[in-house]
Amino acid sequence: MAEKNRHDATGRRISAEEAGKLAAATALASACLTLYNGPSVKWEISVTFNPNTYPFVITGGTMKGTICGSPKGIVTGGSMGPTLEIHGNLESAGCASTVTIVGHYQNPASYAGTYGFDGSSTEFPHTTLYCCGPCA
Repeated sequence: MAEKNRHDATGRRISAEEAGKLAAATALASACLTLYNGPSVKWEISVTFNPNTYPFVITGGTMKGTICGSPKGIVTGGSMGPTLEIHGNLESAGCASTVTIVGHYQNPASYAGTYGFDGSSTEFPHTTLYCCGPCA
């Protein structure tokens, strides 16, 4: 019996070894989210996520802007889809240690919800706008 041909996602023939490496790889895409809470709160949240899952699994990223500890906020995980959930760490003295952002999707492309610090996700309201691609 003839061995089955293997191809990558572009149609190029590949070896069994290459196919195994590709199967283990996770695709990554990026998005720019901008969180607003009134005139004095604006955070730019750059996330990386797996576009081959849904809801999209957030795998990392950064936070900067008026968030305490900017620009050292690190996105540690979460998801985007009909709902938004972002977990992050803040790494500056005098700041909360963690932030959690939650919301529900609305048109145009945005999320409305709440965020909080050190284990809370309900301290403050927000609207977070979504844009494809990395933050500029």
